[in-house]
Amino acid sequence: MELIKRFPLWLLSGILYGLSWPIFKEINLSFLAWFAFVPLFLFLEKNKDKFVKSMSGSYLAMIVFGCFSAGWLFNFPQSKLQIAVIFFLEELWFFIPFLIFYPIQRKIGFDKALWLFPFIWMLWEWTYLDLEFTMGTHLSAYSQSNNLWLIQYIDITGMWGISFWLLLFNVLIFKAYKSVNYAIKNLQFYKKIAFISLFMLGIPLLYSASVFSKHKMLRGKNLKVTLLPTQFSAQYLLNQQNKISSIEQTLHRTDSIAFTMKDQNTYSDLYVWPETGLPFSMKDANLKTLFSSAVRDWESALLTGGKEIPENYSKTDQRMYTSGILVSHQNEKSLYHRKTKMTPGQEIIPYHNILAKIPEFPIKETSPKYYKTGKKSKPLLLITRKKEKFLLGISLCYEQWYPKHWTTLAKNGAELYVHLAGEGWYGNVGFMQFMANVSKMRSIENRRQTARCANVGMSGFIDQIGQYHHLSKKGSLNAVSSKIYASNKITWYAKHPDWFPLLGLVIFLISLLFQVYNQQFYKHLK
Repeated sequence: MELIKRFPLWLLSGILYGLSWPIFKEINLSFLAWFAFVPLFLFLEKNKDKFVKSMSGSYLAMIVFGCFSAGWLFNFPQSKLQIAVIFFLEELWFFIPFLIFYPIQRKIGFDKALWLFPFIWMLWEWTYLDLEFTMGTHLSAYSQSNNLWLIQYIDITGMWGISFWLLLFNVLIFKAYKSVNYAIKNLQFYKKIAFISLFMLGIPLLYSASVFSKHKMLRGKNLKVTLLPTQFSAQYLLNQQNKISSIEQTLHRTDSIAFTMKDQNTYSDLYVWPETGLPFSMKDANLKTLFSSAVRDWESALLTGGKEIPENYSKTDQRMYTSGILVSHQNEKSLYHRKTKMTPGQEIIPYHNILAKIPEFPIKETSPKYYKTGKKSKPLLLITRKKEKFLLGISLCYEQWYPKHWTTLAKNGAELYVHLAGEGWYGNVGFMQFMANVSKMRSIENRRQTARCANVGMSGFIDQIGQYHHLSKKGSLNAVSSKIYASNKITWYAKHPDWFPLLGLVIFLISLLFQVYNQQFYKHLK
């Protein structure tokens, strides 16, 4: 209690929420997020009539949180000023729920308005992710991504269920604390906390127990996949002269593995390189001939990230696509998945099509400095040497933040996922485990197995309940191989990805209108 009295409440919330993030592999402090907002709620209640003070405290809490959860952004070797602007804007976006909350609590009272805060938070995160300037790194559900025993219900609600659950947990604890007159050393308070915890943890745990009891490794149709993680630093890849060398090194490693397997009369159906595997397009030099020859020798297929020159490429529009490229000994032509979500400021300018209409806007929409955005989330067809057919759902780096891309792939027939990551930009601390956890959540939401291949980050295979196996060691160049099993089942969430937020929106509006009506009704009686 003395600590709370001395410490700024908004700072305490920012630290607790930040520490709950999965930024270190060995430490799981996710439980801190269950009550991290309570000090901030105390601060907001204390300053409920002071707009500037309450809102500045909320924003500062989000900045402190961001220093933990996204501080690794500053390891990017270029554009430090741009990264700083993006960082502080991200914290501004996650301050928006507090800005929405303020006039509501002024209208209907703090206590009643606080029950609506979980809806406000979840609905803002849901809305935010569909905007072009989003980063996706701050969504509250990811604080619980280490807890596979708790989050299995996202195959029904998606991660929006976690967002709502998390803020409701915080509200319930705050209400319990307030009900005992803010006396933390009160036995009644701890009884209430025990009951709240039993309720909030019990329901997800019962569902997870049901999922785990039915869980069996899939059997039947399967694909043998070999992942070739790379360890090229950002500085290395930014040097144009090193790009050819990176291809040569990875191709040599793949050749060695494929021919060793062939000598042992075994084969891999698919070799996977990271998103940064091919820093050129297949039309450059003799790359098409080189890779076509390689996959014929392997009697297999290669999936790598690379550049794609569109058919309408011209002098007026020289933008390329960042694509997942499938080269197979069964196909004459390479197949492409064009990246549907781009990194703001690096790969695209948000709302560039609108900004370009401003007279004398300095950057044309067709500037080759940026990339075209893919419009479709369709799986790629892979045919194995045994003539078996598989539909691969491809995700490239930034796309893993966007669950709708993955659910659309599943609805379009994807039987398994392959995620190609390029994570050599942000140092070695703070983000690798986080990024790997995001892939786990996408697998759980869709109950699909996933092969994840990264440059510098974590590579391995994820089953349909989010467990990693055959995980490559940190900093290792050793390839990892495993069978990955196909599934055609579509989860409730994949069928209806927006049902939970839309239901939340309806409940929020009805509750708000009811409270406003009640307030006006009683005023009229008086």
